[in-house]
Amino acid sequence: MRSVITRALLLAAGLVTVAFLATAGFLVFTQAASEASSADQRDVAVVAAVLAVSADADDIRGTIARTAAGAEGRLSVVLADGTRLGAGGGSPVASVDGAVVSVVPAAVPFPFGTLSLVLGVAVVALGVAVWLGHRPFTSVLNALRVLASSAGRRVRLTGPQELEALAGSINAATERTSSLLAKEREMIADVSHRLRTPLAALRLDADAVGSGPVADRIRSAVSTLGHDVDRIIQALQPEEGSSASTCDVASVVEARMAFWSAHAANQGRMLEVDVGEPAWVPLAPDALGAVVDALLENVFRHTPVAAPVGVSVVRHAGWVTLVVEDGGTGVADPSSALHRGSSGGGSTGLGLDIARAAAEATGGTIHLERGRLGGARVRLRFGEANSHHSPASPRAWRLWRGHP
Repeated sequence: MRSVITRALLLAAGLVTVAFLATAGFLVFTQAASEASSADQRDVAVVAAVLAVSADADDIRGTIARTAAGAEGRLSVVLADGTRLGAGGGSPVASVDGAVVSVVPAAVPFPFGTLSLVLGVAVVALGVAVWLGHRPFTSVLNALRVLASSAGRRVRLTGPQELEALAGSINAATERTSSLLAKEREMIADVSHRLRTPLAALRLDADAVGSGPVADRIRSAVSTLGHDVDRIIQALQPEEGSSASTCDVASVVEARMAFWSAHAANQGRMLEVDVGEPAWVPLAPDALGAVVDALLENVFRHTPVAAPVGVSVVRHAGWVTLVVEDGGTGVADPSSALHRGSSGGGSTGLGLDIARAAAEATGGTIHLERGRLGGARVRLRFGEANSHHSPASPRAWRLWRGHP
């Protein structure tokens, strides 16, 4: 901000300085030309005075030589008999008893010395003007520094009324956001704790089912759900000294597909999985596993039983792309599908929101498109861990090319 103010002051003061120098130069040059013309007029007057009392050529020649214009060869006299005395052939200036006095105008030298002095004064004045111009902005700059350094806490500043009003608005927005976050955390904690009782009952029922593939899947699902509830409750607690985690997308997807492959086989779905080479991203394994589960849960819940499913992982140019696509009917309202709380398909929309948040946490993007299987395709771009990659495109893309 200070540099912007400095440039503005320099521009304004510079324009004034240029106008001042141009005016001063014109006035100084005009004054010098006027003085030179006055000197020539005085020399002509001296010669004319001699002509008025004497017609002797030697007297007139001597008078011409003693004048500045005559010494420079710019003044001459043509007597009544046609005799020319002195050098020069300028325009006639005076006539005495038939004699004509002529003078060639002197060349006016450019006043470099005077203008150099004026230029020096102008530069000093320019610096003083910029220094003084900063003073009224001191309170504004201080207030802006306070605003810039007050992220996450209440802003207290004194300055222009407009900035004080802005600080009040920021404080109100911060308090409102903190209140909403607190209510959301309380709601999540309450729901999570309420889930513990039915989970305990489900565990008992799952143990009573007996053995077999179906029973094993039920017990695995109940165990996973219990683990997720515990993880949600732990995430609500403040973490101290936590360090950034990384995970291999290929490994996490393979691990989660062990569960979803059994589920697909039970429904008779065709499931294609292509994870490729290891690809590390700056996310915890549980967080990425929750993304995979959320996306596949959407597919299994909102597509026909026989609709095929495809999951793939591709690593390229510093990005890791996770694609989940299906052969369903697609997303009814793609414009709002990525908004939390609304999926356009009768669900809460939290699955896509979880995926979006995870991708953006790595600097990546989420894309919602029509896939090769005919239904929806969710394409997540994660920034690869410890790798340089160019900035991503707009973070949430909603691309829907219509039905084929």
